[in-house]
Amino acid sequence: MANMIPDFTESQLSQIESKGEVQVYRALKEGLPNSYYVFSQVAWILKRENEEAQDGETDFVIVHPNFGYLCIEVKGGGITFDAATNQWFSTDRYGQNNLIKDPIRQAQKAKYSIRTKLFETEEWKQFGGKKITNGHAVFFPDIRDPKLLERPDMPADLIGTNNNLADIKKWVEDCIDFWTDDDQISAPIGQKGLDIFKKVFAKSFSIKPLISSSLKMEEEARLLLTNEQVKVLDILRKKRRVVVSGGAGTGKTILAVEKAKRLAREGFSTLLTCYNRPLANHLAEICKDTDGLTVMSFHQLCYTNIKEAKEMSGFDLLEDAKKTYPGEDEFDVQLPNALACSLDIITDRYDAIVCDEGQDFREEYWLPLELMLTDEKSSPFYIFYDDNQNLYSRVSTFPIAEDEIYPLLRNCRNTVQIHKASYKYYKGDPVEHSNLDGLELQFEDAININNQAIRIHSRIQKLLLEEQVESSKIAILIVDAKNKRGYLQALEKHPLPKGHHFSDIEQRSDSSVLVTTVNKFKGLESEIVFLWGMDSIDIQEHREHLYVGLSRAKSILVVFGNEQTCSYFQTE
Repeated sequence: MANMIPDFTESQLSQIESKGEVQVYRALKEGLPNSYYVFSQVAWILKRENEEAQDGETDFVIVHPNFGYLCIEVKGGGITFDAATNQWFSTDRYGQNNLIKDPIRQAQKAKYSIRTKLFETEEWKQFGGKKITNGHAVFFPDIRDPKLLERPDMPADLIGTNNNLADIKKWVEDCIDFWTDDDQISAPIGQKGLDIFKKVFAKSFSIKPLISSSLKMEEEARLLLTNEQVKVLDILRKKRRVVVSGGAGTGKTILAVEKAKRLAREGFSTLLTCYNRPLANHLAEICKDTDGLTVMSFHQLCYTNIKEAKEMSGFDLLEDAKKTYPGEDEFDVQLPNALACSLDIITDRYDAIVCDEGQDFREEYWLPLELMLTDEKSSPFYIFYDDNQNLYSRVSTFPIAEDEIYPLLRNCRNTVQIHKASYKYYKGDPVEHSNLDGLELQFEDAININNQAIRIHSRIQKLLLEEQVESSKIAILIVDAKNKRGYLQALEKHPLPKGHHFSDIEQRSDSSVLVTTVNKFKGLESEIVFLWGMDSIDIQEHREHLYVGLSRAKSILVVFGNEQTCSYFQTE
């Protein structure tokens, strides 16, 4: 059986329009021994100096190491040649004549074009550029007598017909003998020449898309999912007091922003607040062009109001709170109480409040927020929260009835693989994955921080230089927050190319690769996340950090650590 390139299945053969080609294909495959290579549907483009490139194709090229190559042009149906007009016709089973190209000229032209194409390649030149035995022939599988078609430029020996299908090996050998010269001016192609021929005319390749391109395609699919999720707000538009819950990636922050913008556009003086300062900075940036919308973290809000109250009255409400609640935590107790007291001095109120990251708000926070509303009972108040993502150990009782809680049940951020990895650490209402198929989790194990930093640096260089990924799409998240500086210093020993550098979230710029803690990155997301800094901690005690850190990755997630750390995730 011959080596067929390509080796079509019966299903693929049934899709080929020319049934004559299919007949010859099957005959060659079954009738020739495996020392023959049969290339079908061969095409090329030739370089031409000072003129346009010339393309061409032929039905079959038969190659044998002890010969060279034979080009065969196949024409099915009946055949008619009109000498007066020099036109060829193929006659179908209904007796209709269809104008076709001159098959003899096609085969001859293919023979010379293939030779030219081989000589264009550097490998063939290195091979010696020698003249290889070659020839051309035609095959008419639906007629029986080749002598009827014989002409000076195509002897009967080079015309295959239906009679030759049963013993096509003999016909091919006769064609080869016809073209083999006795004086050995041309040489056989040999195995090396055959390998070059295959590389030129049947090159296989597999090229993965740039990661930057894959990220873009995934983001387009993610946008469709998110748009579907936003429809939840249409369902809840008549509700004034609502709690929306959902796991990581279900679009809570996107919905919070969209709701705040809608309220502001409807004429409500609106506050959008959250617990995490970096998240608040991010939200402020994307909402900066929305009139009537104020964005601040809860503690920014506290400091702003306390300062304004002091300017208006001369009272330092934070100092008063410290005296009233001595020994209590400033952020958890003293600031919220000072904020509540400031509202006795400041009369401005918000018509609506939208709160993201509600799971991180202590019970003491809700009273001053309610007091900041124009109407404490009926002004719009939306809270978005993840009951599994309680990094700061908050135990909150939302100031909204339990029957006004609406769950989000589909992840529209993470790929399926990242969803499965992060939701191992989730407890709550079942959340469906996004159906966005992506890469499996990747693991890089090295013995210590310095060796791990080398691995991270190597990965980032490849992403920036080879994969054309923007630095803003990469985040290195550290679980061991206490030792963050040590991790950053280990990375800074290895400069990044093209003016890029490592930075924490407060100094982040267009040219920086982010290195920050899981805590600081809470509520945010990145296309690519490197999760690091778990060798020195008890992973079991940081399961909530793992849930948050893993789920920040939208498309690609790589875990860095020692062998034990990587094994934990691979066997968890």
